[in-house]
Amino acid sequence: MTCTSGSVQSVADKTVAAKAQIDKLQAMLQAQETDNKARFYAEITGHLTDAGVTDARELSYNSDIKTEYTSEFSLDKIAAVVTKSLHAVAAAQDPAAKKPAMSPEAIQAYTDVVNSVAEAAKSSSTSSASLSFSMNRLSPGLFAFLYASSVNIKDEDTFGSEAVTSTVIYYRFMQSIDDIRSEAGFGAAVIDSSNFINMKAIQAGLTADLADGKIDIDEWMKKDAQFTEAVNRIKARLDADRLKAGARPPVSRPARGSSVNREVVQASILRLSAMGAAYHRVVEASKARLTSSYY
Repeated sequence: MTCTSGSVQSVADKTVAAKAQIDKLQAMLQAQETDNKARFYAEITGHLTDAGVTDARELSYNSDIKTEYTSEFSLDKIAAVVTKSLHAVAAAQDPAAKKPAMSPEAIQAYTDVVNSVAEAAKSSSTSSASLSFSMNRLSPGLFAFLYASSVNIKDEDTFGSEAVTSTVIYYRFMQSIDDIRSEAGFGAAVIDSSNFINMKAIQAGLTADLADGKIDIDEWMKKDAQFTEAVNRIKARLDADRLKAGARPPVSRPARGSSVNREVVQASILRLSAMGAAYHRVVEASKARLTSSYY
């Protein structure tokens, strides 16, 4: 499946050149399918080994592509497709297995994970590159894996001054009977806790991209506001569950610590401070976040 954001689609509907560019981006990703899948499966094997899971079997595997302006961030169709597949897998599990937590809160939590993984793949910042892979334990025995990879193109004559990005998301659901028997803790709040950290890491990377000249101030303002909204939404769910933000899932490699985010932002502030008054607002906002331990 492929989906294209409304703003990009409106341009593609008007010109043959725009449609050709979008088709070219998506063809590039499809050509990388074999290598990306191999990389994805290798990551899965490593993470399952780290988690002590030795009997995992595949329940479902698929991939989808979305195309949008690089600055766009939204709860779009591709997240809905992944969670729909998750529902189908849950319904088809072994009758002896416990059903996963498919509450609206759990689905919302996983929707945010899908989008954070896609955003990490779009980012050029090294601080968020590792977040383009995700492993989540959704319930005893049910594991969900995501991997994303992006390509982009900038053609001012066709799309204007902003780059257009195509992102492929691979998703695989696996089951472990041994893990079902272990009955370890799980839940939407655990997913949220990890993603709360990941969203901020991507946001810190966005500030690094601005300092490095990879994006402009307008793109930073737009995306930073969208990430802040997402972080606040996740925090509200965590507060409602009376969990401290920053908790880690029981079975995953350690998430990047907040100290890494702080170092990235501190280095970015130094560079931005020397770039003129236009960046003053970003510098002050970043300093305020450091002071408040946002990162």
